[in-house]
Parts: sequence; C-alpha cells; structure tokens
Amino acid sequence: MIVCDLTHAYTPTSGGIRTYIDAKRRYVLDHTEDTHVLVIPGEEDTVERGERWVTVRIKSPVIPGAAPYRFFLRRGAIVEALTEARPDVTELNSLYFEPWAAFRYREQHPSTLVSGYYFTDVPGAYIGPAVRGAVGDWIGAKAERTAERYIRRVFDQCDIRCAPSPAQAERLTRIGVEDVNVIVPGVDLETFAPERVEPELRTKFGIPENGLMLFYGGRLDSEKRIYTMTEAVAQVNARRPAKLVMAGNGPYRDDLETRADSGEPFVVLPYQTDKLALASLMATADLYLTAGPHETFALSVVEAQACGLPVVGVAAGALVERVHEGIGRLGPVDDAEAMAANILAVANQLEAMGAASRCHVEERFSWKATFDALFDVYRAALASQVTAA
Repeated sequence: MIVCDLTHAYTPTSGGIRTYIDAKRRYVLDHTEDTHVLVIPGEEDTVERGERWVTVRIKSPVIPGAAPYRFFLRRGAIVEALTEARPDVTELNSLYFEPWAAFRYREQHPSTLVSGYYFTDVPGAYIGPAVRGAVGDWIGAKAERTAERYIRRVFDQCDIRCAPSPAQAERLTRIGVEDVNVIVPGVDLETFAPERVEPELRTKFGIPENGLMLFYGGRLDSEKRIYTMTEAVAQVNARRPAKLVMAGNGPYRDDLETRADSGEPFVVLPYQTDKLALASLMATADLYLTAGPHETFALSVVEAQACGLPVVGVAAGALVERVHEGIGRLGPVDDAEAMAANILAVANQLEAMGAASRCHVEERFSWKATFDALFDVYRAALASQVTAA
C-alpha cells in the first residue's frame, strides 16, 4: 500500500500535524512493508527519495503574516505529484487548496481513496473569531456557518473521514458529516518521560528554589490565548514566585521577548525542533499551561503529561477529554484570574498529579496503536472498494 499525506501545515517549526506525520512515516518504515509519500509546499520544486519514502515539495508562496507556512497555489503540480506517486490512499491533513487537487487526481484514478483528517477546527478557531473581531458577532457567526458548510462539502467527498478525538468527531457530526472514525494520536513514551528532567535548566531560567516553573510549547498567537497565560502568571506572582517558559514562534513573539527583557515573569525560547530538548523542558517544569479553546487533540498536552506534568488549561475543545480530575484543572476561557487560582491549587498537588498524569498517558496513548487503527481503516476501505467493483 502507498499512503500519501497532503498538507501545507508541515514546516520545520510546525507542531501537531508534523509530529503526527513524522510518527506515521516511522510506523510505515518500522512496522509495515508499505510506502509513505509526503506532498508539501516548499521554496522550490524538489523531490527526495529513500527506501519506501518520498517527500515532494512544490514551489509555493509564504502566507503573509504566517511565515514559514506556505500556501499551495498550483493544483496541477499537486495532481502531477500524486500521479507520479500513485497512492492508494491520500490523506488530507489540511483542507484549503489540497482537497480539490486530491479529488481531481481521484477522478483520473478511481481506484485511489481520499481520507480527510479533521486536525484543525478551522471554522471555530480561525474563521469565526477573525471575522467577529473585524466586523462583529453577527457577521462572524454567519462566516463560521459558511466555513462549516465548506468543511461538510469537503468531507462529504472523502472516502474516509477521521477525527483525533470523540469531541471533534461530534463536531463533524453536528455539521452533517457522517461515518467519522476516531483515530486518537499517540505520544513517544520513551522520549517524553519524567527521566528527561534537567535541574540546571531551572537555574538557567532564574527559577527560585521555592518558585514554580510553568511551561507552554506551541504557536504564539491569538488562537492560543497567549496573553491570558501571561496575565495569569503575573497574578500568581503576587502569591508565589513563578515564571512561564514558552517555546514557539508566531506573531506575538517579538512583543513577548520585549516584555520578558523588561523583567516580566516569562522566558521566550525558539520552537524546539529537537524532541529530546522539548522533553527536557517539559520534564523540568512543574506544570503545563495552555489557554487555547480550540484544540482538536492537544498533542503537546499529552506529551507534557507523559513527562509527568499536571496541566492547567481551559474547559474547551480537546482539553476536556485530556485533563481529568486528579491530573490537572480546567477553568473558563479567557479568564486569567481563574487560571491563576488553578495554578496555585495544582501547585499544592504537583507530585501526586504528576505521577497520575504519566500513568494516564501510559494506559491510553501510543503511536503504534494509533496507526494500527488507522491502517486497519485504510485497508477495510480499500477492500470494500474492491468488493463493490
């Protein structure tokens, strides 16, 4: 079987989708005799080949204000890449320009299947909030509904439909998408482990002996509600020394660096391309902090839990499924005061909650289980197609 992932959301500094695709390629090479193909935008047209893997980059422009992400514009080049690769299954990991190229290829090669994976809640995370902020709630709500109709149109044309959590499967069902498979992403339990702790990092970041080291890893933008976290940490400091270490890139980075340089209680690090370095940051921290309400899976949360961290977040999106009683606390969206109170409450239970978090992940998440389930879905769909023919 030849499996292709098609997405614009794969860059040197991207997060969950890249982690998923990299793990998928390792699974293909280590546990199957299949071939993995990746088609992504790039600075130039290039093709890299290895034993049972291919990476195709199609020359595409940088998205204004969202570097290093690039946007596919050449549908013909995507179709040409798929024609060369001849995948049995093409999985859509983003849903803008990519689906229409995959559907065009399927028209030309009816034996192939197209799978849609709902990684990002585009209507709720991007379209609705952006339009509301620009022109008001009424038009924002209308724009969100329009985006939902678009998502349904894309998924209605997919042969396989997947979501990373029951909540996101329900989200698709509510907008009219049927037959959604829940494929829960996993985590590398050897890389992300409490044993990755490096106490010298606390000294490097200026964490006092009785202080709290909080950690966040991800995009530094409005979707992730970064300023809710920084305000919460400022409030915590009125009661107990605390510093938030943030690792990531995004439009807020320059402002955050300026404020950190002026003495505000946080540290801004680059996006961590080295997973071991990321795991060390997580394992050294006391708890993981996140405020984004639109997470579809919250992979970084699971990685932090694997490192033995309790989580303080918001009662929205996938966090409701990831953070249970005894391994963290969730509060209202956009409420820095409530988040500060939850940080202080969890700080009194760090050891017990941290151990419970690790156990929680060990019992539920592994990449092999994720892709065993996904490839079973692929093979069943391909078998059904042959039977129908």
